[in-house]
Amino acid sequence: MEMQIAAMSMSMASANAQNALAIGMMRKTMDSQEQSMELITEMLDNMPSPDGRGQIMDVRA
Repeated sequence: MEMQIAAMSMSMASANAQNALAIGMMRKTMDSQEQSMELITEMLDNMPSPDGRGQIMDVRA
């Protein structure tokens, strides 16, 4: 009985560590994607209008 409890405790600890690692990786990926999207949005905000009059396009409208 004690061996079963110890095995279950070890498997639960392993599962918790794997979950923590997966969540950490997901957070880093989300942060990276957020930074990339901010750069793309900034680039789109600075895009001149296609008619060549020098006005900035409002891509969010």
